[in-house]
Amino acid sequence: MKNYSACGVTAKFMHMLAGINASTISRAISENKLVPLPESSRRNCRYSVETTRRILKDFIKSRHPIDITKKVHSFYNFKGGTGKTTLAYQVSSHLALCGYKVLVVDTDPQGQLTVSFGFLDNLELKTLYDGLVSNYEPSEITINIYQGLDLIPANLSLIRLEKNISDMTRREFVLEKYLREIKDEYDFIIFDCNPSISYLNRNVLNFTDQLNIICETHPYSVNAIGMLMTDLERYYNDLDASLPEILIIPSKYEDRSNTSAEALSLLSRMYSEYLIPNFAVRKSEDFLKASRDQMPIAFFCKANSIAFEDISDLLKIIVEKSEKNSTS
Repeated sequence: MKNYSACGVTAKFMHMLAGINASTISRAISENKLVPLPESSRRNCRYSVETTRRILKDFIKSRHPIDITKKVHSFYNFKGGTGKTTLAYQVSSHLALCGYKVLVVDTDPQGQLTVSFGFLDNLELKTLYDGLVSNYEPSEITINIYQGLDLIPANLSLIRLEKNISDMTRREFVLEKYLREIKDEYDFIIFDCNPSISYLNRNVLNFTDQLNIICETHPYSVNAIGMLMTDLERYYNDLDASLPEILIIPSKYEDRSNTSAEALSLLSRMYSEYLIPNFAVRKSEDFLKASRDQMPIAFFCKANSIAFEDISDLLKIIVEKSEKNSTS
């Protein structure tokens, strides 16, 4: 597991996350006599996870006083390589830094989200398989990453889970039943779904309040969205249930690429009701560095990071869509 005790966030990044004036953050730090991490430089003071959460929690919740009601979010696409795991990791990590209490759940047998948190050797970790099949309580399979952020990890044991779920009573709802009791303990529960049409993914869909479909700005990915939407509509019709809130998040967008621009334009023409106008997560080396070093972007990026800018904007979108009075 990654040790985040020496990692921190600068005042500049705090003001970007909170969406408030930088001087307001600096004044709060000064008035509360908050001390930066000893390892940080004077010109680039970084504050611990605990201090960051303390500063941001009050500011953010004063701007968003309404209760979070759409708290279960899934990062989903049955096409691989779109950036689901990258965004699930960054969104969950940064929501926790903002003062929210977050549970992030890895449902992919490859366990790439679990690896992102530093669990390179994860075969001995307890997963949803142990919870749903061996009757471990959610608390027994949950790992605390840092203050405000918990993880239910994944490994190859989830491959065996498919057969077990298929034999269970009300097999589409076993995950909801399992996690129902802890739902109120968290502000957000975020799922990183594996790229398949599996029983486990169907369970996640039934538990989800908002479905975040990650679509790479590439022709193949855009074409696959049509098949995905058809599959979703058929599945919910079979259940006689309504689709959850859907947000399509374009990813890996390249400003100077005609292919990216054409793909985004096609997405906008076909699925405008599910998109945020003029928003896409841009391709950035910082996302690759974050995966390599198992670190949220706020802990290492430079002040002009487009990756951090896009993640900050995505957090605001997700929080606003999750509020009680959201009509979008």
